[in-house]
Amino acid sequence: MLDTTREWQPLSAPAELDPAVIEACGGDTLIARILVGRGHTAPAAIRAFLNPDEYHPAAPDHLPDLPAASQRLATAIERGEKVLIWGDFDVDGQTATALLVDGLSRIGAEVAYFVPNRAVDSHGIKLWRLKEQIAAHQPQVLLTCDTGIGEFEAVDHARRAGLTVLITDHHDLADSLPAADSIVNPKRLPPGHPLRTLPGVGVAFKLMQHLYTTLGRERELPRLLDLVALGIVADVAAQVNDTRYLLQIGLDHLRQTERIGLTALMETANIAPDQVTAERIGFSIGPRLNAVGRMADAALAVELLTTRDRTRAYVLAQQLEALNQQRKLITEQIEGAAFDMLERDRTLSDAPIIVLHHPEWNIGVLGVVANRIAERTLRPAILLGGAGEKISGSARSFGGYDIHTALEACADVLLTQGGHAGAAGLSLRAENLGLLRQRLAKVAANLTRLPAPPLPIDAVISLPQADLDMVARISRLAPFGEGNPAVTFAVEDVRLSHAGTFGSDGSHLNLTVEDEAGHSLRLIKWGGAAEDPSEQLANRRFDVAFTLGADRRGGVEALLTAIRLREAVTPVVDVPEKRTIHDWRRELDPSLRLSLIRSMQPEAQIWAEAYSRADFPAYRRRAELTPAPILIVYTAPPDLATLQAVMAAVDPVEVHVFGLEPPLPTFEAFLRQLTIAVQNVVKRMGGTAPLDVLCGATAASVATVRAGVAFLAAEQGLTFSTENGTLRIREGGPKADRAVLQAANERLRAAYQESEAFRRFFKIQPLRKLLSE
Repeated sequence: MLDTTREWQPLSAPAELDPAVIEACGGDTLIARILVGRGHTAPAAIRAFLNPDEYHPAAPDHLPDLPAASQRLATAIERGEKVLIWGDFDVDGQTATALLVDGLSRIGAEVAYFVPNRAVDSHGIKLWRLKEQIAAHQPQVLLTCDTGIGEFEAVDHARRAGLTVLITDHHDLADSLPAADSIVNPKRLPPGHPLRTLPGVGVAFKLMQHLYTTLGRERELPRLLDLVALGIVADVAAQVNDTRYLLQIGLDHLRQTERIGLTALMETANIAPDQVTAERIGFSIGPRLNAVGRMADAALAVELLTTRDRTRAYVLAQQLEALNQQRKLITEQIEGAAFDMLERDRTLSDAPIIVLHHPEWNIGVLGVVANRIAERTLRPAILLGGAGEKISGSARSFGGYDIHTALEACADVLLTQGGHAGAAGLSLRAENLGLLRQRLAKVAANLTRLPAPPLPIDAVISLPQADLDMVARISRLAPFGEGNPAVTFAVEDVRLSHAGTFGSDGSHLNLTVEDEAGHSLRLIKWGGAAEDPSEQLANRRFDVAFTLGADRRGGVEALLTAIRLREAVTPVVDVPEKRTIHDWRRELDPSLRLSLIRSMQPEAQIWAEAYSRADFPAYRRRAELTPAPILIVYTAPPDLATLQAVMAAVDPVEVHVFGLEPPLPTFEAFLRQLTIAVQNVVKRMGGTAPLDVLCGATAASVATVRAGVAFLAAEQGLTFSTENGTLRIREGGPKADRAVLQAANERLRAAYQESEAFRRFFKIQPLRKLLSE
């Protein structure tokens, strides 16, 4: 089912925009508001963002060691020395290798290249492979691309063998660097430098830019830009500064490419060259190149991108197509098997970090499947394959959890591991699989199901506005991708008029929504048939979030991003004769709405719990509320009894209801807050306090606080009682044994989950029922 609980986060822009910003956007206020909401506020920078002709790229020699590397390559060309290019098997590595092979050979260099095989070599430069390649090609220069920054042993061997070693890479730097002759890596630049986000293919291009300019052949550079655009998108590089600039001009060249391998590949993918966008690279061209690196030998992709033989190009394109189909089939099979494992074995599915292994799984696609499992289970996932003594695979994180750090804490049971916070690779002895699961369970003991990050909403529009004119307007913000996501629109208060599936296998979802005036919009979710929400949406009003683009026939294509359930919109609900209720539970910007209400009704009391008193002095907890004509229910109550008690105590004639989640998003955060509150009662309040004080501090029900105090008393050795709504607690009691402590923990979690369920209920239940007298 589609997630209908994810928080939506509207991007904020001032009500009055700077006229210079609007002018920089060609007078389009919507585009200006979107850009300002995304943090673009300087008119000159906005003009450069929208138009590459207005952007001033950084010179190649800003990159440390690049001029020296360029000069060494010029010398190699002059002397007739051979250059061995060492690449990588992902698409960034493929395109960087192809760019250097093409760029150097066209200006007279004698080149050979090697791309590691994922299954045999893994990433990097294996010493035995390097020796083999040196013996086969007898090079004088070793030039790396998209790799090399951590290859100390290989670099030392190459230099002892008499080679000049030139590293071009973009991966993170270690504490020390290899002893190469030149190390060209944008991570050596200070944070914020416009070249710092370049991927491997971007670094390779900057090297060729300097070399071509030195040799007076800079006019020939544009033919390399199609590869730059392809690598930037496929590597999911952050599209900012020079990286965005190179992508913008690179896409123009890609649409007119004369590279016969690329035209063959686009024809196989059924993409007209003039219709190439960053999205179509990401969803159609990139996966075909990626498949060859995962399923076979990535050298085939480099050959495709550099061949001048039309017949060979079409043969290679067909090979890549077959490998991509094979990849999709194997991915689906592994994904199905993985979810079957999770359904059969609760010990696997309940683990804070999911770790799955099957001896027959293809390790080349495990990262893709691990990512899907992480998204579906809302927790990090590790998938491993291999039937021998050594097993290996990929890890993917979720919700900002640092999976790389977690694996580093288990380094003693791993053979290899590397990556970054969101993704990592690893290998270990098969006999240590159970131990790895145990260690990760301890490392992530406090990790619960992580919430999906808020969904940014760029603008709220009406259904009639979702037209080709809007598509044209937002296309000025393209290309879209990492660092510049597609514009996300929201339309509020619609109903479902039609639902269905389409595609040869019926795997895609089609929803048609309609507003009160009868305007409709067809929404598509590729691969979303299994998530069909039509039963959830029947006879309901809801909001939709989506992106807009043009389909291949030139019509509007709206891609569904998220759904948010709501009741039929009735902004003001009259409870019989006495109380007026304003429903702000679907408000896109609650803080702004709250400010407006307070400016107009300063006498209103704000009921908001678990917030810091120092940071939010106007917020009141339940024990601090007094009779008042206006009440703002800012945080959702933990149960109906609390809500009724507050309404009786305040007895307002007007209520504004927001019902936000309290600022304690997890069970662990609640327990930490309760622990602090209990310690405060013991140490500063003489061991006595009203239960309502603790309830307000933790935004919890009385039942949850009682269960929490019982658990803490058992854990810490405290004596307590909760008679007549008062907590009395002191130190010095016996600590409970494991069985008693476990039982207390289970009772606490059950009470906590009951409150969480009520808060979900509070968000959708008609307020007439909740707040009736």
